[in-house]
Amino acid sequence: MMFEKLFNLPSAVREHQTAPLAQEREEFLSYLNQLGVCRDSLRGFAALLNQIVRFLQLENLRGVRESEIESAARKWFKCRRTMQGRRAGPHSEPHFKWLAKRWLRFHGRFIPTPPPRHPFALELREYEEFMKSERGYLQSTIAGRICQTAMFLRWYSGTRKSLRKISLGDVDKYFGVKAKCWVKLSLASCAAVLRAFFRYAESRRWCESGIANGIKSPPIQHDYFTPTGPKWNEVLRLLDSTNGPSLVEVRAKAILMLLSIYGLRRSEVVRLLLCDFDWTNQVLTVRRAKRGRVQQFPITPEVKDALLQYIRYARPECSCQHLFVTLRPPYAPMNLASVSLIVNRRMKRSRICSTKKGPHSLRHACATRLLQQGASLQEIADFLGHRDSKSVGIYAKFDPKALCEVSALDPCREL
Repeated sequence: MMFEKLFNLPSAVREHQTAPLAQEREEFLSYLNQLGVCRDSLRGFAALLNQIVRFLQLENLRGVRESEIESAARKWFKCRRTMQGRRAGPHSEPHFKWLAKRWLRFHGRFIPTPPPRHPFALELREYEEFMKSERGYLQSTIAGRICQTAMFLRWYSGTRKSLRKISLGDVDKYFGVKAKCWVKLSLASCAAVLRAFFRYAESRRWCESGIANGIKSPPIQHDYFTPTGPKWNEVLRLLDSTNGPSLVEVRAKAILMLLSIYGLRRSEVVRLLLCDFDWTNQVLTVRRAKRGRVQQFPITPEVKDALLQYIRYARPECSCQHLFVTLRPPYAPMNLASVSLIVNRRMKRSRICSTKKGPHSLRHACATRLLQQGASLQEIADFLGHRDSKSVGIYAKFDPKALCEVSALDPCREL
């Protein structure tokens, strides 16, 4: 029993066991205990859960709306007193709401407040369907473009309510606001997204013609695209430093190998499945994040050793078919932020001198290494899953001799 593990006094155990929804509270505390939450924190959570049940007036577990939790938190905050008779601290009410939402979400009973309707929701939905059916874009591409467009339209709706009144001056004002907090590359990306949207809007006669052609990207210096990844000897040092016996280090070694040797994107790493590895023929199948291409690579001995070490000794036994899963229950595929954190922490720990210290910097290092070995730009583009060599042309200035053809490419032969 979880309450008996947390509390020594029989009266305290009895208090928690006799309060309403004891089983539901105990299941949640057991889940937190599996995640590694310390005993003192669990005892605090147990006491607060009693107050949550009391102020939400829960006799049976039911769906609870976010507004109801906020109201209960305010009442609890007003009633609560410390031993010295003073009011609760400023973080007490947010902590109440945070724990209540997490507990109810654990049991599937939390009802979040729906987001406010976008003022141009119909137009965005139609544009999304156009990109899906007519252009055939991937869902990730569509989501990014819709997000950028929706952000602009929400800003525009603060002054006007109709697209018929929009002008190129409104777009310029928007970029003037964003220029204070965005870098030039972000502004250029947004300009491309808005150009595409206004071309569609003009075809649908939602706005006056000529706006799309009038949106210009900011000038970007030629050396702005200088690869900012680590040097290959630094990548080798990074891989060599990740040789610890802990489960975390074993998993990190496998991830770093895939990012640096094959130049995979972090999204491609987290989407890898166990069935993507043909151990008999030593072939790895990768589903590219852009355009949905499927690509196969030979599994190098170094990568094979790191992956098998992870699968045999570090990967939890679970029903999830993804290769990389969380190390603690409930087991689920790793998220993108976790991959970034793994790379960033280890690059800092190894004191690698690189402007960028994320997963994509290892992709840059892989491309630069292939270029130094004599690969052509088209070969690098094929290796990285790009559509054409224009995407990797940024590396050409570093080694013009790399435009010649080579017979063999093996970026991991020095491992």
